[in-house]
Amino acid sequence: MPPCSARTASGWTPPRRSSLKVAAWLKENGFTHLSTISGFDEGENLGAYYHFTDNKMITTVKVKTPRANPVIPSVLPVFPVATSYERELEDMLGIKIQGLPPGRRYPLPEDFPVDQYPLRKDWKPETYPPLTPAPAQEAE
Repeated sequence: MPPCSARTASGWTPPRRSSLKVAAWLKENGFTHLSTISGFDEGENLGAYYHFTDNKMITTVKVKTPRANPVIPSVLPVFPVATSYERELEDMLGIKIQGLPPGRRYPLPEDFPVDQYPLRKDWKPETYPPLTPAPAQEAE
């Protein structure tokens, strides 16, 4: 088993620099599917829950990073399917994913302010400029 700072019934919390090693270890040991990645805001820390399955059981790995410098290594080298999940962490929580190749934003629109992170607990919708509604079009 990889080194972990804590182990609970729901999963592991490895040091964030070890998250790629933990993902590789899980894949080598039968957890070949990354189901999803869920971001979180715990106040002083941001992070992600990585949900892996072997098609019989799900295990969750919790990776935390300080809010002041939120950086998590990408798991793309082990799970290429993680691209959209990791883009979502960057867009919605402002967590920098080291190793994520440049690409379009997801899921927010390209014109959404880059310093606004809607899933952070301190985000206030009123700080975001109102959206301009699309013009109404009649069906032909």
